[in-house]
Amino acid sequence: MIYLILAILCLCIAHMVRVVRWQLFIEIYERPQRRTLIQALSSGYLINYIIPCRFGDLLRAWISGIKMRNGKILGFSTVIVDRYLDILVVGIIFAVLSVSNPDNTELHKAAILYTGGGTVLLLILSCAIYFFRRLFKSVFKVVAGIFNEYIERLFLQFIWALIWNFKNIFLKINKIKLFLSTLGMWNFYLLSYYFFSVFLGKEEVSWIDMFTMLFEHNNIRKSTFYILMCENRLPDVHPLFMILYMITPLFIMLTVSFFFEETDQKEKQDGCGNLFIHMDAKERLDFLENYFSGRNREYVFSYFQINQNISIIRDSSAGSNAATMLCFDDKNIFFRKYAFGEDSDKLYQQILWLKKYRNLLPLPKVLQQQYTSEYCYYDMPYNDSVVSFFEYIHSMPLEKSWDIMRRILERMEQTIYKMKVEKAGSEAINMYIESKIYRNLEKIKNAKRIKSLQRYKTIFINGVEYKNLEYYLPFLSERYLREIFKNDIYAVIHGDLTVENIMCMRMQGESDNFYLIDPNTGNIHNSPNLDYAKILQSIHGGYEFLGSIKHVNVKENRINFLYTKSLAYTELYERLKNYMVRNFDEIRIRSIYFHEIVHWLRLMPYKIKRDDKREIIFYAGLLMILDDVIKQYEKSV
Repeated sequence: MIYLILAILCLCIAHMVRVVRWQLFIEIYERPQRRTLIQALSSGYLINYIIPCRFGDLLRAWISGIKMRNGKILGFSTVIVDRYLDILVVGIIFAVLSVSNPDNTELHKAAILYTGGGTVLLLILSCAIYFFRRLFKSVFKVVAGIFNEYIERLFLQFIWALIWNFKNIFLKINKIKLFLSTLGMWNFYLLSYYFFSVFLGKEEVSWIDMFTMLFEHNNIRKSTFYILMCENRLPDVHPLFMILYMITPLFIMLTVSFFFEETDQKEKQDGCGNLFIHMDAKERLDFLENYFSGRNREYVFSYFQINQNISIIRDSSAGSNAATMLCFDDKNIFFRKYAFGEDSDKLYQQILWLKKYRNLLPLPKVLQQQYTSEYCYYDMPYNDSVVSFFEYIHSMPLEKSWDIMRRILERMEQTIYKMKVEKAGSEAINMYIESKIYRNLEKIKNAKRIKSLQRYKTIFINGVEYKNLEYYLPFLSERYLREIFKNDIYAVIHGDLTVENIMCMRMQGESDNFYLIDPNTGNIHNSPNLDYAKILQSIHGGYEFLGSIKHVNVKENRINFLYTKSLAYTELYERLKNYMVRNFDEIRIRSIYFHEIVHWLRLMPYKIKRDDKREIIFYAGLLMILDDVIKQYEKSV
């Protein structure tokens, strides 16, 4: 009886070590409930003994996944990885036993089928997937695309989870812990089989016979109980002993599981990453499709590495190469802004600007940052009482909105616009015209959808006739623009002062109920006039309203779309225009309006690159601004 107790005890220990090893795969992403894992393993094994085809593993994955932060997909993928390692180890054990017992025909046959037909084939398949991973990813994407979006997303999520669980064996899991847990687990399994064979006291039954019976290929399509009760593999052993031996450890483990306390799943998960970083299902699917398409591999990998320890609530990106996400981790909700490649250098300059001028202007605090040769990111605080100036303008009285706009401009005039003051140099003006105007004009004229419109002299936009781009080229010539910009004064500027980069608080009595985000330090021509022009791009050009348009119809030289600029924008534009007339001379005002045109030219390549279906809308916006500005100033130079 002592050997039966030892066999059951060793089997319990082996199962518990398996739970510990299983936890290694999970805790990369979250702190799992030990109680849940024990109960899932015990329930799954019980079903495996009763039902063939390893359906118990499905139950094990399901039970564990219910209480996982990353869901059932993490449960399923980690169970597959766990079984994958089992096949490799069992195949090695069969091979060793077969070589050391050449006269055991049954063992030799099982070894050929299991090691050759299972382990070797699995290794070949693994190597094929690794070396032809791009092809396999494309195949997975095509297969997923057959189904609706919901099934497509689930399928790609599952493959994504499998890929990263296998990758993390090499990238993140402690190799020593993995090796020792695997070695210890199988030593206890084999020791348990040995003690049980000694308990049986039958010379004909050895632990090798036990091992062969439990792991031969038939045990996949036939349940263990069926093999014991119907096939009588061990004729001198009463089946009830086998049932007692295998079932008792499971009930012991279930009992032991209740001694483990359940922890709050909302507790801090320090050091854990997320298997899926997007909360929104559509954004998650877009990311997965991009990954399995094989495009921008470096971008996707860096993107996942940067954001793996957070969850993305929504994409709040605007029209630049840097992305802004509303995120949360175990401590806070915050905004994260990041960029890759050459754009990461620009973003780092933005971080330096925010830190340098935080004592002069209301600017967000940089919570944390990271800057490498591949990427750059920084985090900004989130306040649920803060809204963009666009939302503030359209939800608060006009007087309050104008008060904020006026105070921003006055604050900048009194602080940063008095720093590093110098007259614009001809070399900088020429560079500005070449890089920000000429190059962008070429990109606009050669854009696929816009190019077809260039043969017309005029364009009808929502029924109103406007001159086409060709007409305005003389007003965008180097000679013409140099004359307009030659009187500009350089200083420290924000560089991207759109209404979306002004954040406002609806609270009363605050001295600074606003702050500025996302400065742009790459303007070349650092005139404060650019900041005024950015505000004009919003309230004069209606940039945000154009960005909200979903559909556009183009037929020959007629462009039609639903476009309504708010009365609040119109009123604020009139007040800003009067403010400029009171404070600036005509030369500066004219420069501001032409810088607004330049801003429209600068944003067009982003729209062409990111959304060619809607580039026509912003091209229409450019023509409307050109028409309004040139009518005012075409005879002034």
